[in-house]
Amino acid sequence: MNDPQHSILDTPPAGIRSLLDDAAAEDRLWSPNDLQDVFAHQWSAPLALDLGGLDDAFASRVEMLASSKHLLLRSFGDLLTHDRPPLPLLKLAKEFAKRCLNSPHSVIPHDVARVLYFASIAAALSGCQRRISTLDDERLAAGLRWAMAREWLAPEARDVLRSGLEALGFNGEVS
Repeated sequence: MNDPQHSILDTPPAGIRSLLDDAAAEDRLWSPNDLQDVFAHQWSAPLALDLGGLDDAFASRVEMLASSKHLLLRSFGDLLTHDRPPLPLLKLAKEFAKRCLNSPHSVIPHDVARVLYFASIAAALSGCQRRISTLDDERLAAGLRWAMAREWLAPEARDVLRSGLEALGFNGEVS
């Protein structure tokens, strides 16, 4: 396509569709090893940095919630694996992931954001016995299983997702 005689008008419809489809383009950009590295980075990323970036009001709230009751919740991993995570902070983590999912200019790959989204919901179900999603049980279980099936997923994240499935009353295995 570097030939000056060719234009986008010469591209078959499937090729144009692929160019316009953000998800398809993103799938070609990130290898499983890349996703594993990005996820590992995000899992250990400071909460205040990402969640505080949602807007100015969230920044101080995140800092207050992350350090409330002397909890050491410095990262997504700390929050999502905590026995009794603060529900408001889980809601903010879910909102961050949802915004990343809905943005074509997300700071993280959509698959990583999707895993964080479902992990936040799972942590609320298992750690707080609270639901922070309007998805019905079947759709939520399907999303949790999808996330668990990512080959690049860290074992501790898979455990969080499995706990969420079990809290819903489903088998914690990927089917």
